[in-house]
Amino acid sequence: VTVETYVQAKQSWWEDKATVYTQDKDGAYFLYNMACSEADYAKLVPGTLNITLAEALKMSPQLREKYDADERVKKLIDTAMQVEGMPRNTSTHAAAVVITKDPVYTYVPLATNDDTVVIQYTMTTVEELGLLKMDFLGLRNLTVIDDAEKLIRRREPDFDIHAVPDDDGETFAMISSGRTSGVFQMESTGMTGVCVGLHPQSIEDLTAIVSLYRPGPMDNIPQFIANKHNPGAVTYKHPLLEPILSVTYGVIVYQEQVIDIFRQLAGYSLPQADNIRRAMSKKKHAVIEAERQAFIHGDPDQNIMGCLANGVSEQVANEIYDQIIDFASYAFNKGSTRSHVKSMSTLG
Repeated sequence: VTVETYVQAKQSWWEDKATVYTQDKDGAYFLYNMACSEADYAKLVPGTLNITLAEALKMSPQLREKYDADERVKKLIDTAMQVEGMPRNTSTHAAAVVITKDPVYTYVPLATNDDTVVIQYTMTTVEELGLLKMDFLGLRNLTVIDDAEKLIRRREPDFDIHAVPDDDGETFAMISSGRTSGVFQMESTGMTGVCVGLHPQSIEDLTAIVSLYRPGPMDNIPQFIANKHNPGAVTYKHPLLEPILSVTYGVIVYQEQVIDIFRQLAGYSLPQADNIRRAMSKKKHAVIEAERQAFIHGDPDQNIMGCLANGVSEQVANEIYDQIIDFASYAFNKGSTRSHVKSMSTLG
């Protein structure tokens, strides 16, 4: 977008308050010389996650019709596509802290945001520079647990929250009946419904629920529940997947399982597999698609033998890779999820 375009839009805004905007899929407004009543085209953009305007034109006949029929609409959308994906504001991560040996300004440029000193780079760039970024999350539930523990000790001086067994039957019966109010990460309506349907009986089940209940993996929740209640229905695209996925009833749930699939089926080393896992979690699509060839056919230069050399057919290898891509963008690692589950000690 040229400076002239911006100035013209700004002048138009000040001269005619009825001249304004259309709205992008995230809620931002573009100023333009069109009346409010005819400029709200965001409603015509499909609600698909991460959709682009170019994709919207292909998917929405109504939007395409207006784009082709009205030169003003065409110019508006073409202009919007030029700024699409660019940063539109600065924000501060809710919990991230960068830890450095020397003063942080010797590594990266700084700025202020709401009187807080922040790093100007995104978290991805910070990690690529080799700096340590830690997320320190404040959790009210931990205070509730601590207060409850102190109250219990008035009656039972030797009480220790860490001595409470992980396999308490009454606790799992409570969760399975839907009485999850006040339980960390379990009290939403959707999550409560999953608990009632699954009837969790172990910490392993609870860990899987927390990992699955997010965009992408949650599509596998019905299969996960069905497989738990009917183990005979569990199937694997290849026998090599069974020792990796049996603990989650044949469903990919954790990032660690993705790493194991790359290692056991395609012969990746642990660092190689983790690099691909990171690329998937960061949605680096070019890297992910380029790696498909090595996963299936191998890469002698990297000492990767590939699935074909390990007895996995090309069709099955492609199906497994597609499944991994669909899952990995939103996957959680098991260690982090287990920590969240252990924070559910408010159950009692």
